[in-house]
Amino acid sequence: MDAQMKVSRAVTRLVVKHPFFGSLALSLRVAPDTTIPTMCTDGKSILWSPDFVDGMDQEETVGVMAHEVMHVTMKHNLRRGDRDPELWNIACDFAINEILIEAGFILPKGGLYDEQYKGLMAEAIFDRLPEDAKERFGQAASVGQVVDATNDMGNPVSQAEAKQMEADVDSKIMMAATGAKAVGNLPTAIKEMIERMKRSQVDWRDKMRRFVGGDQPDDYSMRKPQRKMYHMSGIVAPSIEKLGAGHLVALIDSSGSVSSSRELPSFLGEMNAISQDLKPKSITVITFDARVQTVRRYEQGEEIDTIELGGRGGTMVSPAFQYVEDKGIEVDNLVVFTDLCIHDFPDKPDYPVLWVSSWDQASPAPWGETTYIQA
Repeated sequence: MDAQMKVSRAVTRLVVKHPFFGSLALSLRVAPDTTIPTMCTDGKSILWSPDFVDGMDQEETVGVMAHEVMHVTMKHNLRRGDRDPELWNIACDFAINEILIEAGFILPKGGLYDEQYKGLMAEAIFDRLPEDAKERFGQAASVGQVVDATNDMGNPVSQAEAKQMEADVDSKIMMAATGAKAVGNLPTAIKEMIERMKRSQVDWRDKMRRFVGGDQPDDYSMRKPQRKMYHMSGIVAPSIEKLGAGHLVALIDSSGSVSSSRELPSFLGEMNAISQDLKPKSITVITFDARVQTVRRYEQGEEIDTIELGGRGGTMVSPAFQYVEDKGIEVDNLVVFTDLCIHDFPDKPDYPVLWVSSWDQASPAPWGETTYIQA
């Protein structure tokens, strides 16, 4: 059987036996390319090497095709940032292969799989890879690759173009999931991902404002009676007087897994909105990666002009919580802006904590409240 027939049958097999993957495969351009060693995707196409496909049997071809579809589903082509491309591909393979194996796919011998990475996102796996990962895993990761997204001109996508690509993929995912669910064939891991996507569409701003400012007004005042009530009914009623939201501490994840061009500006904008709308008595902004990097306190009403970056290394949140305790920082509420690629959650403190995750695939924090931001 020639390679083209094998690939065509692989797509058909996905449509019939694995409709979620099949629907997404049909939405992508699938074409041969003699310049690549295996298969790869940029989020818009799946390109395959005829020599590579010739070396696999039919079931392995189906598995690798599903592998490339999973790269698209997880938007790996948009998430690399400044990480090493080869190591990023290794981390992405560890993240998706366990999902594929549990869904019943057959991958070529040596495909990357390790129980210690089960359930982790590619960013978290990347941070945990051993120093010799390229030597140990590079060959095994060659069953399929993910490459950075580019626009129609072949240039790296802009922030606006990336957001549009993400929206397009989300739309395709929801459509594919609806069809697969209708025939009772939606893998558990995909079901969980869909639930996280729906959850991230909740208005996180409302949740944050309720968390910081509460649902009840601080006080009522007759200094400025409600004009509308008086003009409509002649009743003199007190107006709500907002006195402030206490002392707020904001922990800002500035590790390498957080985008300085997309997520951090969103964090900064939300901090200023809280400062102006809820008028906390103070906001102490602490940036952290594996340790505390910068600390700056803003008094009531002050503009937070910038997030001072430092480190950009791995992520550890415990030192930031410990810093708050050791320095005796005033805190009535604490908000953590992060992608939730965190594995060292400290013990639950006495004050309320809200985790605002910029990555909708992340599992909720083990304590406190968790919401999701569309950064």
